[in-house]
Amino acid sequence: MEKRTKEGLKSKYNYISQYQKENYSMFSAQLKKEEYKELKELLKRKGMTNADFVRYAMEKLRAM
Repeated sequence: MEKRTKEGLKSKYNYISQYQKENYSMFSAQLKKEEYKELKELLKRKGMTNADFVRYAMEKLRAM
């Protein structure tokens, strides 16, 4: 296995960071603690991630 240099690791992380900045955006919302706990439990039961939930909600909104 190759030993990575500090410069190589820095370059790798800079590339990943730049790629994420160019291709992804964060979405957040403040919920009451009770709502958050309920949502997290529902997502856990359905086997969905937060991103899956947002994509599902987008599809439902498009269909309206």
